[in-house]
Amino acid sequence: MKRLTGLPLATPPRIALALCWTGLLTLLLLQGEADPVIDLGLPRGDNTLARELAFSALHLLAFALTSACWFWALSRAAKPRQALLAAGIIALALGFATEILQSFTLDRHASWLDLAANIGGALIAARFIWGRLHAG
Repeated sequence: MKRLTGLPLATPPRIALALCWTGLLTLLLLQGEADPVIDLGLPRGDNTLARELAFSALHLLAFALTSACWFWALSRAAKPRQALLAAGIIALALGFATEILQSFTLDRHASWLDLAANIGGALIAARFIWGRLHAG
């Protein structure tokens, strides 16, 4: 408990924002396409290669943002390397979990391409952050 009381004051709001982003992303990835809770106005249609690549690009961006968001949230409470490792693990776990859980939704499906994009986004953000940390 002593460790928690020693955290800087800015950490809880940062963690709250990271949790909100993670919750929103999870909702977006697991909601049904036919009757979404949050309609993003994305076009519906057959799963063509172009459509799959476009959605995978969104996955890449979303999971890069997830890694960056969690690093930002944890960076005041941990050493940069530890914060980056934790952020990467959180993003990767979320990526795997949401792809598996999509198999249980009515009109969604798990996709190897999306999983690769989830992993790629988390790793690209981690590599970028690592490079920025060691640039100086």
